[in-house]
Amino acid sequence: MPNRRRLLALFSVMSLVVATSCGSDSDDADDSASAATAPPASTAPPASTTAVTDATDGSADGAGDVRVVEHALGTSEVPVEPERIVSMDSIVTLDALVALDSFDAVVGRIDISTADDPYWLDVDVESVPLLGTFPTISIEEILSVDPDLVVGFQIAVELLDQVPNEVVPLVAVAPTDGITNPRWQDVVTGLGETLGKETEADAIIADYDAELDAVVAGLPDGFANRTVLVLLGSAGMVGTAMGSSAGPAEVFGRLGLIVSPELDGQGDFVTLADEQVPDLRADAVVVLDFDGGATDWDAALADLPAYAANEAIARGVTVVDGTLWLNSGPIGQTRLLGELVEVLAP
Repeated sequence: MPNRRRLLALFSVMSLVVATSCGSDSDDADDSASAATAPPASTAPPASTTAVTDATDGSADGAGDVRVVEHALGTSEVPVEPERIVSMDSIVTLDALVALDSFDAVVGRIDISTADDPYWLDVDVESVPLLGTFPTISIEEILSVDPDLVVGFQIAVELLDQVPNEVVPLVAVAPTDGITNPRWQDVVTGLGETLGKETEADAIIADYDAELDAVVAGLPDGFANRTVLVLLGSAGMVGTAMGSSAGPAEVFGRLGLIVSPELDGQGDFVTLADEQVPDLRADAVVVLDFDGGATDWDAALADLPAYAANEAIARGVTVVDGTLWLNSGPIGQTRLLGELVEVLAP
């Protein structure tokens, strides 16, 4: 049984970490009223830094066989066969755990994106207790399910990174850059190494690549070399566009599409100034909706002079589920391949 008092003593410290992070985001939002407040978006950070040494007999508290995992936040002793896993993310990491056939071991999850549950997973996500929603994350709630492993990408796990390994091992399964999510491939690789399922993880990525190759081979005439403007929409507002360097844009490039060429070099996700919006060219405009379908984006954009003046937007936009397109893991991204072609076909 984990040491409850020791872990609870850390709660006040972690509350300050979360509150500080939340406060800086609010200041940024005030500076740009038109910017969308979307969930963390995937990027292309360095490859997974997770590494594993041979298992040893007995951990520091005598809990049994462990493997030593080196990851983005340090070193952790992880049970060879963890039976009670908490996922520090209800979308990408949970998706990857399902793909690795480890869902039965998940006893809790944290929602850090305020997005709906991943409907594309063929499991009962709601059966897993929701232990917190960012920025309200309670260490006591996490401890209440007696986890023997807590996993997630770096920006999520580091909210708890002062918790000693002998209380509960934490593993950042993929590194992150700034406040953004990692590539799903890095999450799968890191989880595979953490759980001793490296072969399965490699197979998941290889199967996706093969499916993508098949989709590319069957693309309709005129699909490639078209330009695409991808806007993030949340709370009825826009103001952020996906750049070609963003992780999710990789698949667009594999399909032969060109993402916002005017934004090259400006970042993975670019805050748009009103004066540059009318000149953004695109054969197709996609709005990643984080409002659950509650916003009429054609009408909302028509009410914004800079966006109404953009010829491509004026022709009409295609609205898609932002969580699936931007934040899903291997199962969601495989499902997305067919949708991408359908939505973006000329």
